[in-house]
Amino acid sequence: MITKRHFLSVACTGGLASVASSLWQAAAAQEWPARPIRIIESFPAGVARDARTRVIAEKLAAALGQQVYVENRPGAAGRIAGQAAASAAPDGYTFNMMGTTDILTKYLDNLSYDMERDFAPVSMIQTAAGALVVRPSLPAKNLTELIGYAKNHPGEMTYGSTGAGGFLHVNALLFSSITRTSLRHVPYGQGSPATDLLGGHIDMIFDTVSPYLENLRAGKLRALAVTGEQRVSVLPDVPTFIESGVPEYDSYALYGLFAPRGTPEPIIAKMQKAISRIVQEPAQRGQWISEGSNVVGSTSAEFAARIRSESERWGKIIRSNNIKLE
Repeated sequence: MITKRHFLSVACTGGLASVASSLWQAAAAQEWPARPIRIIESFPAGVARDARTRVIAEKLAAALGQQVYVENRPGAAGRIAGQAAASAAPDGYTFNMMGTTDILTKYLDNLSYDMERDFAPVSMIQTAAGALVVRPSLPAKNLTELIGYAKNHPGEMTYGSTGAGGFLHVNALLFSSITRTSLRHVPYGQGSPATDLLGGHIDMIFDTVSPYLENLRAGKLRALAVTGEQRVSVLPDVPTFIESGVPEYDSYALYGLFAPRGTPEPIIAKMQKAISRIVQEPAQRGQWISEGSNVVGSTSAEFAARIRSESERWGKIIRSNNIKLE
């Protein structure tokens, strides 16, 4: 029989456990960081988002008074990095950069972790419009010509990605589904497809603007269209997909910092405040905006809500366009 006294005892024990947990978390936050912090990055060193992750790490080190280093775990469209971060101790000394590619992983089979279940959002750092970037020698000079060429040469035109099921791959699958074209996928597990695009070894990439901006401005690459209702300010001569006759194609990227689920809330709050201050620095903010990104610096709750809405959005896109992630 459960007596009133027994019930009160259990309740008090549970309450004391909760208080003890809160006190431990507060103490951990006061002592944190007491040793170097690592940020796991799924891109190879020097590729795509990695450069910005390193800027964040450098500035976090100055703000927190402790070394913050980037550990690159490339491959499998972010899944190697995701697994490493998901299995790390939730002690405030491991964080990871994750973005749209990682949102897409929930639609893959046999994945050992779940972005929403196994990670705690810290802060969304940036969002960016999507773009179709091609080699300059490609016969097509605009989106209409590219679609026509692809239909006349099914399976011949190639696009690069960082791996099956990732952001670049799904972007291309979405484009093919909407335009009813057949394009050939060339995945790059460790290297950068941008290098082969520059060398003319592949025809196109469906990505964001910023990794290619310098080469676009130099004429070494061409952007045929960008996503969104308005043109990107850094590429004012490039039309939108809406202007180009493909309004259904609407893809954009986001990314931010996460911690393994169970990381003490005071530590997450302290890291979120540091990130927010860093991305709002006038010089840093101005530089990233000039490179074609939208700087955010959200709260943890705002980031969690955005992840949920993006997951639902991509789920609808994948289902309605019958996209198979293989």
